[in-house]
Amino acid sequence: MRLPFRTLGGYKHLLAETMRFPRFANFFITTACTCRCVMCNFWRLESNFISLSLFQKSVTMLEDLGFYNFSLTGGEPLAHPKYFTFVRHLRNRGFYVSSATNGTLLTEKNVKKLKESGIDSVNVSIDSLDRATCDRVRGHTGQLRKGLEGLRLLKEYGVPYSTVILLAKHKIHELSQMIKLLDRVYDSPCILSFPDSGVGPLSEMLFTKDELLKVVDELFVLKREGYRLQNTNKYLSELKHAYLDEPREIVCYGGYYVVNVYWNGDVRPCFNTESLGYITELKELRKKPCTNCLNQCFIEFSYIIECLHRKQFLATLREWWPNIMTNLS
Repeated sequence: MRLPFRTLGGYKHLLAETMRFPRFANFFITTACTCRCVMCNFWRLESNFISLSLFQKSVTMLEDLGFYNFSLTGGEPLAHPKYFTFVRHLRNRGFYVSSATNGTLLTEKNVKKLKESGIDSVNVSIDSLDRATCDRVRGHTGQLRKGLEGLRLLKEYGVPYSTVILLAKHKIHELSQMIKLLDRVYDSPCILSFPDSGVGPLSEMLFTKDELLKVVDELFVLKREGYRLQNTNKYLSELKHAYLDEPREIVCYGGYYVVNVYWNGDVRPCFNTESLGYITELKELRKKPCTNCLNQCFIEFSYIIECLHRKQFLATLREWWPNIMTNLS
């Protein structure tokens, strides 16, 4: 999650987060997608689109529960005909808005509209530096070219952005190289995302313990050298703990700090647990510690907010400082 610290308003966001212990909602606004990714099940479903009225009601309910940090995702969120209406609705209410995208719809027209919408951050998925690998994994010819062109356009129009890299066996050996190139050539910070069986098949994703341990050590080195990998050190250490069968140090509070909200109004703590109920009937959140997966979004956000909740401000600042400096540069 890239934080909006380019201006004084960004510091107001930081103060608000410190005081309010914010919650984060992944809004799956559609299953429609331009890609046919091997590791995802959403595109295999019938095309579904959340309605404007349900979206607005959901936002109101989530605000009442303490949410003001929203990610619009899918499917491919830009495929939703009301996508820009959703972004403007959230921004007009003062919320932080980010969006994940596979990059295939980041045309100049759409990037210009993103800038006009006031979106806080766009996260573009890049799977490999090899064109053929991206075509195969994403099931979309030219996905790499379109994603990289999208990064260029986002920079040109001044839309804050980062690159999301899914940890997978087809590119684990080039991960360090990817982070360096994306930082140097495309001026893009990177976020490492861990594959999740709740999203789709893992047959093309799984890697060995030795591969994982080696790449995590490389990532620590890259961070010390100043490359903009935005994952917290604590989360990277947690990957090693899990693969070495050591005690986990971070508990996830998906369902309390982070929730998934789907196109049909269903609310879930994460991809792998039972429903909390229908969004307009949701009365309370469920704080149940869990260490059953390594999903970056849920674990890292839980960790940071727990640090704030426990008034561990030094630990929070230590983990956030590289991101703050990235967004000031």
